Amino acid sequence: MIVHKFGGASVKDACSIRRIPSLIDLFDDERSFIVISAMGKTTNNLEIIVNKAFDGQNYDDDFENLKSYHFSIACELVGDDDMLKADLNTLFADCRNKLATTSKVNYNFFYDQIVCFGELMSTLIVSTFLKSIGKDVILLDARKIFTSDDNWRAGNINISATSNKVREAVASNRNNILLTQGFIAGVGDGCSSITLGREGSDYSAGMIAAFSGADELIFWKDVDGIYSADPKVFDDAVKLDMMSYDEMIELSYFGAKVLHEKTLFALRETNISLQVRSFLKPDIAGTFLYNYADCKYPPIKILLYNQILVTVAPKDKRIIDINTIKYIYECTDKCNININLIQISATKISFCATYDSFSFELLLSSLQNVFDVKYNNNVLLETIRHYTTDCLTQFAANDGVLLSQVSRSGAQFVIKNSNYSLYGT
Repeated sequence: MIVHKFGGASVKDACSIRRIPSLIDLFDDERSFIVISAMGKTTNNLEIIVNKAFDGQNYDDDFENLKSYHFSIACELVGDDDMLKADLNTLFADCRNKLATTSKVNYNFFYDQIVCFGELMSTLIVSTFLKSIGKDVILLDARKIFTSDDNWRAGNINISATSNKVREAVASNRNNILLTQGFIAGVGDGCSSITLGREGSDYSAGMIAAFSGADELIFWKDVDGIYSADPKVFDDAVKLDMMSYDEMIELSYFGAKVLHEKTLFALRETNISLQVRSFLKPDIAGTFLYNYADCKYPPIKILLYNQILVTVAPKDKRIIDINTIKYIYECTDKCNININLIQISATKISFCATYDSFSFELLLSSLQNVFDVKYNNNVLLETIRHYTTDCLTQFAANDGVLLSQVSRSGAQFVIKNSNYSLYGT
């Protein structure tokens, strides 16, 4: 079996979706299990709607634009299909009803009940299109397969229950192409939806590959592999032909958006190989990930935008100890904030994290009970794995660097956004 994961860019419009059958047919001798993300920027657009609804603002135009976007793609793919239109209308009606009636006491719970509709809409459209051209497709609801706890916006999958359901689905549909949503799961009996965190579709695909005993997992993206840096930003970026799972886990930990670290753990433990390939150029070899690949790497750069640098000092002037550090991590975890860098001195702790206005306000209120707090928002965080002396020299004389940290295998720099063009390439 081959598990194919199609991200938002690969299903963003009718032209992209029409490529899917030919990509699957490249592996005609193998069974296929397809995992689909929300279309294009749908998740971002649903987040805008969620925030407006939660704050009591009008979101009608945003909602109608999202609806028109999906209906336009559906019509272009299958024409005037009354059943598809009815099913899409039902999904949008359900979404609007949940926006109006779901409790808004818990933002993260509210978020998950709405944002999940992106994947439900995309898989309905893609599966209908594949059936219309003769593909024998079974659409599975991921919320009935993936069982999670109620850690909203970052669900933790029940491995035992989920692995059994994946195996049952594969065993009972041996002659069909299976298709399901990434990123979403069900809580308890599946009546409530939950998301698995950003890039969670990767995790969904990885678990399906691991639990089904797949031969291979392929991520179809709009790039032809994994690069040493974002080629749109760094002129010296090069494509990497091979990479070990351990190296990719390190890159994911430091914020690389190529693959979800939980995905990599699942594949590494089951020894399943993974390819990252371009759906635009399927004839070009992508990047292969294996266990224990013996690879030599150039400097690998990860650039994170929209960061906030926070520095705290205990109000009682006490020396930083393990309990102080523990409190910081407990607060950030409670607010669903991941620390991307932390630096500790005797009297202060500084950390860098991805900024989210709602989560940060919660965090700030918790921290200010105990600490004097200062912060810089809209900063950048650059991480360099396998750095060279030349890499570090770029940062040495620049007053835009707010914080730096260098270890044996990596270096990290927090940078004022306005200073980045001075040394970013």
